[in-house]
Amino acid sequence: MMVVPALFPYRLIRGLMVAAAVLYCSLLLELAAGFPLGLRYSMLSELGALDQPTSVYARAMDLATGILLVLAAVLARSAARMHRDVAGLLISTALFGVGTVGTVFLPLDCAPSVSQACLESEDSGRAGLALFLHATLSTVAGVGCVAMAVFVLLILRRVGWGRLRGRTAAVMAGAALVSQIWLTVAIGIQELNGDDAHPPGILQRASVVLVCLMLATVMPGLRETLTR
Repeated sequence: MMVVPALFPYRLIRGLMVAAAVLYCSLLLELAAGFPLGLRYSMLSELGALDQPTSVYARAMDLATGILLVLAAVLARSAARMHRDVAGLLISTALFGVGTVGTVFLPLDCAPSVSQACLESEDSGRAGLALFLHATLSTVAGVGCVAMAVFVLLILRRVGWGRLRGRTAAVMAGAALVSQIWLTVAIGIQELNGDDAHPPGILQRASVVLVCLMLATVMPGLRETLTR
């Protein structure tokens, strides 16, 4: 059994992670707004585009998500001494949060899936520095998310998969990791080949759901395995 630091605020951190999971699940906003974007051809980041009525709500959810993730990582910093993979998990969680917060302040100007002019502006490169920075920060958040999933699996592999909660966390982390890699490959192929026959909208939404489930299950799963 590994020794969890004394006075470790488990319940508070668990609550922060669950809240982050709910807020990051922007499909809830999409549902509440009546699916204003086409599910197949749009990306969820378009909900925060400045020309969309959901912009303020989507960016507020992302801002809160990022802050909660960074706060959870800071509050759990005493656990970093347990092992380097735990430290890696905390760093990647903070990276995920920082990238998510960054995209809030550099939103898309418009939603390309509903505006031909916006799509043409992106394709021609006229969208400028803001789009590049938004994409960069989204990549930072994505790298943090993938790294989180990897470190969760490394920790559980090292200490044991545990019972139901530990195994659930492992399954969610593995599924989130696979979906994120699959999504990255699909977007890359689409960008390189200009293939519109297989739009990644549905895949992205499935991936976001899996990431939300990973965020919600990681603390219970790690607690079960680290303290059993």
